[in-house]
Amino acid sequence: MLLAGTVGALGAPPFTQFANGARSVATLYAQMTQTRPEVLQPITHEGTGLVANRAELVQPGMTLIQGIFPEGTQVRLYDNDGQVRHVWNADFFKVWPDAADRFPEVRIPKSQMHYFIQGMSPLADGSIVLNFGDLGAAKLDKCSNLVWRSDRPTHHSVTPAGDGKFWIPGHIPTAETPKEYLPSAVTAKEIDDLIGSSFNGYNNSVLLVDADGKVEREFSILKSIYDAGLEAAIYNSVRAVTVDPAHLNEIEVVTPALADRIDGVDAGDLLLSLREMSMLLIVDEIDGHVKWHAQGRWFRQHDPDITEDGMIELFNNRSRSISQKPVDSQIVRLDPATGESHVLFPVGENDAFFSDFMGAHQLLDNGNRLIVESAAGRVFEVTPAGEVVWDYRLPYDEKTASLFAYAIKIPNDFFEVENLSCPT
Repeated sequence: MLLAGTVGALGAPPFTQFANGARSVATLYAQMTQTRPEVLQPITHEGTGLVANRAELVQPGMTLIQGIFPEGTQVRLYDNDGQVRHVWNADFFKVWPDAADRFPEVRIPKSQMHYFIQGMSPLADGSIVLNFGDLGAAKLDKCSNLVWRSDRPTHHSVTPAGDGKFWIPGHIPTAETPKEYLPSAVTAKEIDDLIGSSFNGYNNSVLLVDADGKVEREFSILKSIYDAGLEAAIYNSVRAVTVDPAHLNEIEVVTPALADRIDGVDAGDLLLSLREMSMLLIVDEIDGHVKWHAQGRWFRQHDPDITEDGMIELFNNRSRSISQKPVDSQIVRLDPATGESHVLFPVGENDAFFSDFMGAHQLLDNGNRLIVESAAGRVFEVTPAGEVVWDYRLPYDEKTASLFAYAIKIPNDFFEVENLSCPT
């Protein structure tokens, strides 16, 4: 990837032609022989279903798990006994039956095997807002019927912004990206050719989507980075991953507690996570100008959360491709005022978990933490001391794990509807 990114960034024509030809052949072969979703990974944990449940120590509530299950691309609601209480089916072809009129052909999934969902926000009426990875966002009612959709290529997180609005990462078309934000000697078309049908985009953006799914506001992350003079981050990232230099994967709204810890930061600003730069940013919610940034003891991170005391806790993915030293993922806590950080989990030698992509966590009311080991198809809850008290695992088939893109725990009385049942 480093060589490919470097040569591609230099605009070497032979590389572009070779890459495009190889990609076309590989893609065609994959589409003809696909037997399972292409993003799934080999099984790493034994067991199926709820393999641990210390009921007296588990946070009361229900767990929403989003991802790719053996039965399809879904959001499932589980009780603390591991029983499925409701399912939202996320069928791209039902949400976009007119996909041929809405998307370039190269972006349309070839089958149910060729897309995933990531990022969700449940609503009290039983509806749910979610992203179809880099394709668009949709709101589904409790029976999985379409309420609204956005054809903008949204991705990753869905964050409530108040008044029924949501902050969602998006992509600005490369063709609409000013030349000063493109790598040296590379055209917008060459970048798009390299991206092809893959799930990423060069110019990430922040979208404010209203209660009807309409884009109310948008600003470019690349512009924010360039305007802030963060040249080193841009240089290193473009050399490594030319087609996706930022990879915005989370938007959080800055709380008063966090704003109080950093000079010049205001409540309502946006905390962003940029995976490919291993960077956290705080930007102005109106124009996106950078107010604060940090890099530290995390790498390819996801899901930074703001605690009640104004700290930042994140899922530190890390990578096993840069060293032969054993590497696992972590939950890291950062003091944004001092830059000091430490690992919250794992606590002991037997607590290892790893997801090289996606991943999420949630601090619960009783002090426990819900952790999503996405690539392993595992969601588990741990106490502050590191004891696993709830552990749900799901293979997709005999060789691969299901993909759990995201999960959150909600109170038992979260949904205000009388019941979630739907006609069969």
